[in-house]
Amino acid sequence: MGTVSDAEKKPAVIFVLGGPGSGKGTQCANVVEHFGYTHLSAGDLLRAEIKSGSENGTMIQNMIKEGKIVPSEVTIKLLQKAMQESGNDKFLIDGFPRNEENRAAFEAVTKIEPAFVLFFNCPEEEMERRILSRNQGREDDNIETIRKRFNVFLESSLPVVEYYESKGKVRKVDAAKSVEEVFEAVKAIFTPKEEKVKHHSYAISEELSFSDIYGPPVTETSLEHNKKVAV
Repeated sequence: MGTVSDAEKKPAVIFVLGGPGSGKGTQCANVVEHFGYTHLSAGDLLRAEIKSGSENGTMIQNMIKEGKIVPSEVTIKLLQKAMQESGNDKFLIDGFPRNEENRAAFEAVTKIEPAFVLFFNCPEEEMERRILSRNQGREDDNIETIRKRFNVFLESSLPVVEYYESKGKVRKVDAAKSVEEVFEAVKAIFTPKEEKVKHHSYAISEELSFSDIYGPPVTETSLEHNKKVAV
């Protein structure tokens, strides 16, 4: 009848977007640990393919050396392969799509729309501060490169966020807060509604005293009173 086989089931895909230094990697690791997703980084997959020395890897390396953009289809094929080999059915795709062309190609090739986009919203000054502290203060070497990366994100990736926002598919997180606070916000997004209700109900019952639920404790005086009322 109309049952869908496991092979035909589409995986749950969540795009994870945010500027450089917004904390995407840290929070992806937390989601993997707590919610069982597989984390796929487009950049890591491209680097691994280059390192493998395959024909495809050599082509990618040459394109990067020549300053050319790696075609969307190449990255998408690597993502699809990693998804199939993972044995999982729910994925965080980090750092992709980088632009509108990536987005359109992903949906056209895979026939998958993301469940939602997890967007780490962080002021540029904070992202810059984090990257510089990570780079151990080598400001002169890095500040220009960092700002170029910010500009690329604003010009290319932000329109992707805006596209999905128009479809009601963006879950925005204030990434300027501490790692712990950010993960609390992320957890709230990933926790199913029914589980939230269950936890809420438990919290309410924890606040109620024994007498709120079962009435006042039974004493000799109350027993005597009940006997008189019964008579």
